Amino acid sequence: MADNRFEVARAAAVPEVDEVVGAGPAPAPSGWSDVIYHRLCPAAEVVEGEPRAFTVNGTHLAVFRHNGAFHAVDNRCPHMGYPFSKGTVKDGILICHWHHWQFDLKTGGCFVGGGDDVRTFPVEVRDGDLFVGLSPAEAEEARRRMVARGERALQQGLKDASSFLIAKAVTALRSAGATPKDIVRQGLLYGVTRTNEGWSSGVAILTIGANMWDEVDSEDHNLFLVHGLTQIGRRTAGRSNRRRQFPLPGMETHDVDTLKRWFRRFVDQRDVTGAERILMTLSDRGYPKSVIADFIFTTATDSYFKGDGHALDFGNKTLEALDFIDWEGAVEVLRPIVIDLIVRDRHEETALWAESVPMLEDVFARLDEVWADNQNRRAGLDISAFAQTLLGEDLRGVVSAVEARLREGVSCTDICRAMTYAGAIRTARFHLKNEGDWHAVANLYSYAHALYRAFHIAPSRDLLRGIFHGAVYTNLIRWLNMPAARVPRPGEGTGERYKGPGQMLDRLQEFADFQKVYEAELLVNQYLAEGHDISWLRRTLTHILLREDAELHMFQALEAAYRHYDLSNDEEERRIHLLAATRYITAQKVMKGILWSTENAERLQRGELLSEREDDN
Repeated sequence: MADNRFEVARAAAVPEVDEVVGAGPAPAPSGWSDVIYHRLCPAAEVVEGEPRAFTVNGTHLAVFRHNGAFHAVDNRCPHMGYPFSKGTVKDGILICHWHHWQFDLKTGGCFVGGGDDVRTFPVEVRDGDLFVGLSPAEAEEARRRMVARGERALQQGLKDASSFLIAKAVTALRSAGATPKDIVRQGLLYGVTRTNEGWSSGVAILTIGANMWDEVDSEDHNLFLVHGLTQIGRRTAGRSNRRRQFPLPGMETHDVDTLKRWFRRFVDQRDVTGAERILMTLSDRGYPKSVIADFIFTTATDSYFKGDGHALDFGNKTLEALDFIDWEGAVEVLRPIVIDLIVRDRHEETALWAESVPMLEDVFARLDEVWADNQNRRAGLDISAFAQTLLGEDLRGVVSAVEARLREGVSCTDICRAMTYAGAIRTARFHLKNEGDWHAVANLYSYAHALYRAFHIAPSRDLLRGIFHGAVYTNLIRWLNMPAARVPRPGEGTGERYKGPGQMLDRLQEFADFQKVYEAELLVNQYLAEGHDISWLRRTLTHILLREDAELHMFQALEAAYRHYDLSNDEEERRIHLLAATRYITAQKVMKGILWSTENAERLQRGELLSEREDDN
């Protein structure tokens, strides 16, 4: 028996199960001529009714003896990963004992509608020993099958709005080598082609996940993806693809000023098709990101604080998402933002803003002069001091101060930083008794951060209006700090002694689980005062967020806090940003369904059995 194709394989006492997901037929074997046979065990050791589990070069097998013949299949049920070595065969039908899916033992064909077939392998008996045939490239072929199945499963999970199917798909795809960009791209393109409600919370969360990828603990990467994808599935459930639109025909086009004028007119007239075709034409003709951004940001600020600031914020997220996927599919990805620009509330039409509109119209009549002065002069800004100015009671005084600083040459980005800090202070002082208005403070926080980003991408005279809109909104929501919540003093702590930062972070998660908001703030405050590693604190806060079925505003608050913590050299400003994020995410009590779905999917991928959990919850 000198054939060097025969290698000895070890029998697995406990099956090592790799989860495989999918929603379509598995490819049939191309034939047995190109396989290498591996010795498993003496054939007599595999008896009727007692399947055996083996692992050969990373391939997990279940081997059966039925009616005197031997059969080998992938030892992972394509439904939920349960090992077939714990199943049974009746009349040639292989039955998985978890959900009783049934398969043809010989061919692997699945008898459940929409279910994947299971992979089969050739078996031979030679000199009394059992051998199984595997392709030399079986590992790579298995990886490709897993990617293909994962992509189909993700599509199905999105369609069914099933966090568990999505989690299984994400886990399988990443185990098979799919990059975050691959998964984000599939989710984005699915979401943007099936929504008539604009840039949804799901695609926004997915984009925030892409932005924060390197700052999140690697063990939470799958969970972050599942959050965004699940929200996409929920927002698009039951909807077919949107009707296709196309750029303007031909390659000839109008000058940018004409296209921009038309775009603003279509948005003002609430003409979705016209506005979409203009943006699609810009992308199709290869106009740079700055031009497309200028169209979006200008139109977002043509109305006052449109959509509570979401129109500008989602415009920014549109561009960030496109950057992450290298602008692939940009023509489609740009379409949803038009919905946000058109259908969201225009606050000049609301009673709340009625007294502010004449004041701002007076300022906007001088906007050319303000912009010219700002571009021709240079001045610095005390971020913390100006944040207090923005928090002032006198709205007219606040607006005048903003105009004065702009005319002095203070950079627009510095004023946006001060506004974001004011948003952090509003959040940190938000009293829990104002429970129903959390979104209002989050809208200021995320809007100011989006405005900061917008001025980096496409600064313009028209975008100045966004600064004044934000200043007015900061003033209008001052009542949310009445009464003002107590903010921990610098250095103030919980009064508890901890063995080290690890124990402190564990305690922080306990406070969050029991919604002890102020205790969590005190602990973060103490952690900062003791000078522990900030990156671990941020990862823990992110993990706390991801443990919940968090909604969009929680993600927005966390991203704004982290970004502006990094921008600042002022310790007090940094402290308030992290306290604001802590307060916001620990005060929101929601379910943990997405966490459980992702944990179960990861356990299946590792080969663990959900039927044998150590806990009883």
